[in-house]
Amino acid sequence: MKNINLTEKSNYKNAGLNSSEKKFDLSFIIINYNLAKEIDNCLCSLLKTINSPNQIKYEIIIVDNNSPGKGLSEVELKFKKENINFYYLNENLGFGKGCNYGFSKASGEYICFLNPDTIIKEDIFLPIIDLFKSDNSIGIIGPKQQTKSPFFDFSAGFSPNIFFELFNLFGLGVYFEAFIIYFYTRLKSDREIIVNWILGAAIFVKTELFKKIDGFDRDYFMFFEEVDLCRKVSDLGYKIIYYPTLDIYHIGSVSGKKDYCLYTIRTYSSKDIFISKHFKNLHKLVMKALLRIQLISQIFIWTVLFPVNRQKSIQKLKAFIYLIKNNLKYEHRN
Repeated sequence: MKNINLTEKSNYKNAGLNSSEKKFDLSFIIINYNLAKEIDNCLCSLLKTINSPNQIKYEIIIVDNNSPGKGLSEVELKFKKENINFYYLNENLGFGKGCNYGFSKASGEYICFLNPDTIIKEDIFLPIIDLFKSDNSIGIIGPKQQTKSPFFDFSAGFSPNIFFELFNLFGLGVYFEAFIIYFYTRLKSDREIIVNWILGAAIFVKTELFKKIDGFDRDYFMFFEEVDLCRKVSDLGYKIIYYPTLDIYHIGSVSGKKDYCLYTIRTYSSKDIFISKHFKNLHKLVMKALLRIQLISQIFIWTVLFPVNRQKSIQKLKAFIYLIKNNLKYEHRN
């Protein structure tokens, strides 16, 4: 067990994004916050799949974001090996900065940021590495991760824009986007397609490229950091590839379902950060205005839904009121 003290934050920010000798083909980085059971299941499926005749040299790095529950230490006793390491932080850094810390310990040629609530059902790794090697213009690849049958695929998407934000006034923008992705992949006969972002539950990136863009942006605590990452990679001229014939099972929003209020606050505040960083002038003003109007429309929607789902509605309404009062700002406190 490695307990890490991160009180000297300035040193942390510069850690890990320096070159190290590449001893592995692929480094898996998994961030944990109170999901020891899910990590146990994830590792069981991952090891069963990757320990096949393909002979990929790999390492697995699990970073614990100061979880209140201590179940991960039991998982470590079960899985700890020379190439499977656990690190325990003394504060919750959030997803992106936790991944950056994990990256500081990695020595693979490629990186896979993998959510703990994923199950690997097939060998997706060798085809992804082969695709990277076949085309140097590819920066990020993602498999199919999250679908809601029969017509929605949330595994990838397009850049946030006014069109989708208008649909989001009614809570439908993400579904319309997932609908388009579903049919676009069908039109392409399920071949790889170029997209603007990959869902962060399983995202593969070249190590050298991740270093070049200085990792995940540290201004995000949780959510939209993968959209931001993909944006920075594509701005450098690299392609973001969605590989729909490769499939993993992603439960999705396991932590979020435990606290819908916090989940909603983090989602909207992170989206506001993304808009501030990547939009300019009138476009930025319109996007920010639409995001704030959505807070009002969502209050109306969840008030109507109150009799159907009382507990979730209360948490959602609490979140939207908080976001209005705080102008979409959220500061995480341990």
